[in-house]
Amino acid sequence: MASLIKCSYCSEEITDDSDFCPHCGALYIRDAEIYCDEHPQNKAGGVCIICHKVCCDECGVEVDGRSFCLVHQNVKVEQDWAEVFESSEISDAEMVKSFLESIGHKVLGHNFNSMGFIWGGGGDSPVSRSNINKPVRVFVPIPEYLDAARELEEWRSSQTDIGMDYARIDP
Repeated sequence: MASLIKCSYCSEEITDDSDFCPHCGALYIRDAEIYCDEHPQNKAGGVCIICHKVCCDECGVEVDGRSFCLVHQNVKVEQDWAEVFESSEISDAEMVKSFLESIGHKVLGHNFNSMGFIWGGGGDSPVSRSNINKPVRVFVPIPEYLDAARELEEWRSSQTDIGMDYARIDP
């Protein structure tokens, strides 16, 4: 049975037999040179934490200490969660969250709190102004991101067919 060690790049726990760190994308394959999936002549620099594509410096990028392929470089990641939806409308985000939970995904929401009301200057303060248009964000665990984004896109398409518009979904 594999034991846990700390990744020497991000200090997160990984198994001692891991080929790469799922938290940051650092390669841990020993006794072999690893080459890029897209550019087989180039040595790999890391693994995309979203799709697990092995990337070189030409087709991969590091964002906040994590490796991404160029396709997934703009996926927002917090800890081990990837943002699958963002909206300034709480009701849209609630529907997306409920849909993802109903098909078995673990879901984490950020900024689901009501902002209250602003009236006649009574709510005009730095705090209330900072909350206006604050996005509501829906996250899934990084390993679930690709499936959740695909399922959300399929669901969005079916909702658009019946007159609902969820164009803000960004898989």
